[in-house]
Amino acid sequence: MALVDWCRHCGVETRMTEEHLPPKSADNAAPITIYNEVNGELKVLRSYEQGHSIPSLSSDCNGGASKRGLPQAYATWRKDVVGQLGQAAASMQAAFGWDRNDLWLLAKSETEAFWLPMEHGRGINPRGGVSLHPGRIVRQIIGMTLAVQRTRRLRDEHPELIAAYESEGPTSLSGHSIHVALAGTGTLAYFTDAVMSVTVDSSGEREPRTKPFWAIVFQPFVIMLCEGTTAPVEAARIDSWLSYADNAIFTKAGRKTRYPIAHRGNLLVSFLHSGIGRAPLG
Repeated sequence: MALVDWCRHCGVETRMTEEHLPPKSADNAAPITIYNEVNGELKVLRSYEQGHSIPSLSSDCNGGASKRGLPQAYATWRKDVVGQLGQAAASMQAAFGWDRNDLWLLAKSETEAFWLPMEHGRGINPRGGVSLHPGRIVRQIIGMTLAVQRTRRLRDEHPELIAAYESEGPTSLSGHSIHVALAGTGTLAYFTDAVMSVTVDSSGEREPRTKPFWAIVFQPFVIMLCEGTTAPVEAARIDSWLSYADNAIFTKAGRKTRYPIAHRGNLLVSFLHSGIGRAPLG
């Protein structure tokens, strides 16, 4: 019998359907670990060896995302970025003789991340590129973040998130920002509630955060939804993609971007890498 619970998108108490996180087309077969913050420490709640789905959405909300093409757009974006990571790793190996997986170790300095330039679409088709839908991608990210929440806090206290997720035309995200960094943690992970205390200063000392953030780590992405404009990890801000309608593709200028390789000196990044093998790059 289907579980009766509150839908993480519409908020209605009804029978739940299984939400695959990440989407089945985006490496859902990898191991996944679920975390939460307990008394200032990041704790493992549960681990799965092969993929993951959770009963967190109503049938209408779950099916509605697919009809809008949100998970499909996210999967295409992931495939594109993974392709360009592989291209960069191969170029690095040819130029310097390094192991391809050493790409994950790149850093600009002891405190600054290395930013990798990309052109959206070239990871799937290096010659001609393919069209990506940034509005759908960022709405899928909002939807996934909401879907994994243990409590109603994020949904009920921040209705602007639902409004942005449900919008099909250009919009913006007031009071929040969305950031992405790249990491080869070799696993998938997410946090079931807000995280408050995982930043470090330039000397490596822990500093408490005054504003919460919510994170999903679906390799190669470390994705953070943050109150305010800053993230706990040096990352590319992408909530501006909400200015694209659902059916709009990247403009020519918008295709060119940069993503940072998540810096190992950051407490959150170090925690995600601890005891975990790197995601292979060929």
